[in-house]
Amino acid sequence: MSNQVIVISRQFGSGGRKIGKTLSDRLQIPYYDMALIEMASKRSEADYASLLEVDEKKINRKWYEFSMEVGLEYQMKKIPMNEELFSLQAEIIKDLASQSPCIIIGRGADYILRDNKRMLSVFIHADMETKLEVVCRHYSLSREEAAALIRKTDKQRSVYYNYYTEYKWGDIGNYDVSLDRGRLGIERCADILETIYHSL
Repeated sequence: MSNQVIVISRQFGSGGRKIGKTLSDRLQIPYYDMALIEMASKRSEADYASLLEVDEKKINRKWYEFSMEVGLEYQMKKIPMNEELFSLQAEIIKDLASQSPCIIIGRGADYILRDNKRMLSVFIHADMETKLEVVCRHYSLSREEAAALIRKTDKQRSVYYNYYTEYKWGDIGNYDVSLDRGRLGIERCADILETIYHSL
């Protein structure tokens, strides 16, 4: 039987990570977000900073170079680093989900684990005012700077998700649950997901 897994996609500034961490603490199950990049770095020859730069972004500026055995010789091969990161993270996400129940943030994990019948896919969103308040406070930005960062980050996540999966980012028909953090708040969102988790 598959493990119970909660996968959280989120708008930038909506509090998806905080909801995931709150739920992880309550359920006492592992929570994976930035650690996925560190794990990918350890599995590859790519450094953490380079992987972080392309995380949840579909860009082709950075390339990952590695040796590949061809016959009796080794040749250098290059592939886009973001392609390598998605491939590595997909392997890691599948491994983690097979080991124990867990919570995974973003990175197309709902698509990667689509065959897990006990997976709960969640989309967290919020009104712009809520997101501006969070991003301004967390990054010490002006409202104009925060709004620009929100638009840019959500665009990057959307392009990344739509490219690597067969789904459309933010389309509520692709998720089991969609929650408005601006209206419900962190704790009530966690309450709802905790109740659903125990019913899976």
